Amino acid sequence: MKNLYLTKSSQIALKEILYLKSDENYTAIYTTNQERLMVARTLRVMQERIEDTQSFIRINNNHVVNISFMNGWRKEDKKLVIILEDGQEFVVSRRRISDFREAIRKSPKAILLKNNKMNS
Repeated sequence: MKNLYLTKSSQIALKEILYLKSDENYTAIYTTNQERLMVARTLRVMQERIEDTQSFIRINNNHVVNISFMNGWRKEDKKLVIILEDGQEFVVSRRRISDFREAIRKSPKAILLKNNKMNS
């Protein structure tokens, strides 16, 4: 099991992380069990610590999302909005859309979502 080390003695399993959110020089980590953990590291540092680069994608200046928990996406007013399984929505910044599209092309979850949309 892959983990994200928060401190020398604290860690969390990557499969439990929904997304990370920047809060100036801190990062809030939101988990599947509704926890919010604060870490005294920038979002960039936390993203570099994540070994699973295929599941975690930076979608804008403030968020890194685990696309394993993505429930879908849609275009809205020339913006790309992703929807997590818990219903939360995030806007993908214009300059990160191509990275996001590349990540979902490689993701088995995204292939399932695309097939479900076609069958609906």
